[in-house]
Amino acid sequence: MAHLSEAPGLRWKRFWGAALGINLTAFLAVHSLQKAPVAYGAAFDVAVTVPLLYFLLVVRAGLQPAITLVPLCLVAFLRATYLVPGLLWVRPALSASAELAVTALLVLRVRRAIRVPHEGDVLERLKSVAAEVVPVPVAAELLAAEIAVFYFAFLSWRTQPLVPDGSRAFSVHERSSAGMMFAALAGLSLVESVIAHVLIMRWSASAAWILTVLSVYGALWLAAIARSFALRPILVGRGQLTVRNGMLGSFCVPIDQLGIVRRGSGEDADWSALPLTCTTVELELSSPVVVAGMYGRKRQVKRIALSVDDVAAFEQALEQCRL
Repeated sequence: MAHLSEAPGLRWKRFWGAALGINLTAFLAVHSLQKAPVAYGAAFDVAVTVPLLYFLLVVRAGLQPAITLVPLCLVAFLRATYLVPGLLWVRPALSASAELAVTALLVLRVRRAIRVPHEGDVLERLKSVAAEVVPVPVAAELLAAEIAVFYFAFLSWRTQPLVPDGSRAFSVHERSSAGMMFAALAGLSLVESVIAHVLIMRWSASAAWILTVLSVYGALWLAAIARSFALRPILVGRGQLTVRNGMLGSFCVPIDQLGIVRRGSGEDADWSALPLTCTTVELELSSPVVVAGMYGRKRQVKRIALSVDDVAAFEQALEQCRL
């Protein structure tokens, strides 16, 4: 048994490697031998051994709470039904139960994350929740982005921007009207979806409904972006500059890493916070930083263009932070 002080990343790799190996071996054995004892033994490994390994390697080490065993066991039992003949009738119930368990766990984690006051940026908290539920980094980033869309679109309208003690916040959406622009695009998207739905229904009802669902989701995405600009302002303080482009991207840079700060159009910038708006401030860093975007996208930048509403106060805050 692995020692409890083993690195968390290594524990997850051990579990995922063992789980995938057990599933692959079980299905290959059943398909090749096609004997009842082999099928029952393979189903036992998938349904019991995999959750047991999860408990020993993950839960026992404190990487996940014991409640996460519930959805995992349901998924493991569902996988086992594909190995033993005659269990087709069980699959719908197990599938629905697994989806409900995962959804309930996710909802509880998200509610806990967004209701804790003064615990950092809400988007970062949602990313932490997604990483707890889905330990695969790429999948966690995708899940966090989807949760953020629904949070900013539906649950954030009574929320105020969180500004840590010792920091000053600078908005980017008022002078540029970025929030209003994305909100208007969301409204137009809904209107266009109704017109497109009526027209496409003449040829295909399925295509019309698929397009409508995609259009509604696109409108939610645009509304979430619009709201995120107000809730995620630029922060200056504590010896660093935190640039946040709503939920589209963000990065932190130490103040002493700022090379040149000037007003300008930002035409030669590597990254523009709001590319469809007028730039008011250009930043040139002494070394590149990584901008974390939606869905796990990352890029290195050195020259940055910002659209800060109060340029004079922003420049003053940077100078004070340098002292």
